[in-house]
Amino acid sequence: MNATTLSAGSEVEAGKQNTEQRFRLSQRWTDNLLRILIVIGLIGVWVLIAATSELVPSPGASMSAVWGLFADGSIYRNLNATMSAVGLGFVIATAVGFPTGYVIGRSKFLGDVFDPIIAGAFAIPRVIFFPILLQIFGLGLGAQSAMAALAAVFPIIVSTAAGVRAINPILLKLGRATGASPLQTMSKIVVPAMAPSLMVGIRIGFSIAFINVLIAEFFATRAGLGQMAMLAYGKLDLPTMYGVIMLLVSMALVGNIALWAIERKITDAVN
Repeated sequence: MNATTLSAGSEVEAGKQNTEQRFRLSQRWTDNLLRILIVIGLIGVWVLIAATSELVPSPGASMSAVWGLFADGSIYRNLNATMSAVGLGFVIATAVGFPTGYVIGRSKFLGDVFDPIIAGAFAIPRVIFFPILLQIFGLGLGAQSAMAALAAVFPIIVSTAAGVRAINPILLKLGRATGASPLQTMSKIVVPAMAPSLMVGIRIGFSIAFINVLIAEFFATRAGLGQMAMLAYGKLDLPTMYGVIMLLVSMALVGNIALWAIERKITDAVN
C-alpha cells in the first residue's frame, strides 16, 4: 500500500513537472513570436517613413550601403575598434565592480561610507571626463576603453552590493556553522544567491559601456563605427549613416540578448 502510494505520488509529481516544462516552452515560443512581430512592425514603420520623406532612406538602401562597406573592407577597422573598446572596458568594469560591490555589500560600515558617494558619482555624466581621459590615454583604444569602464563600473558595483545585502542571513550562519572558509562562503553561498542581481547590473553595465564608447567616437577617436556614422552624416550619405546605426543597434541587441539568456539560466538554476 505504501509503495503504491509513493509510486502514485511520484507519477503525479512527474506529471506536474512535464506540464510546467510544456507551459514554459509554449510561453517562450509565444514571447519569441511577439518579439519577431515587434521587429517586423518597426521595420514596417521605417518603410512608411522612408516612403514619405527624402531624409530617411529605406531599410533596403541602408542594408545595401552597409553591405558595400563589408564588401570593400572599409568597415572592419572601425568595427574592430568599437568592439575592442566595448569589450575591454566592460571586462575592466566587471573585474573592478564585482569585488568592490562585494566588499561594500558585506560591510555595513563601508556601505554607510561609500553608498552616498557611489550614488552621487553614478549621476555624473561620464562624458565630461572624456577630455581628461584623452589627456591621459590619447586618441585610440585606451581612452575609449577607459570611458566604457568608467561608465559601466557603477551599475555593477550597485547591483553587486544590493545582491549581497539581499542574501538570507540564515545561509551565512549555516556556512559558518559548517566551518566554511570565507572563500567557500563566497563561492558556494554568496555568489549563487546574488547571481541574478549581479547579472542585471552586468546587462545595464554593458549597455552603458556601449553607449559611452559611441559618445567617445562622436567626439574624438582614430576609428570606430560612431565615427563612421558622423562622417557619413557630414557628407549627407544618409543610407550609410542609417546602415551603420542599424548595425550598432543589432550589435547592442545581440549582446544584451546573450547576457539576458545567461541571466535566465542562472535564475532558473538558483530557483
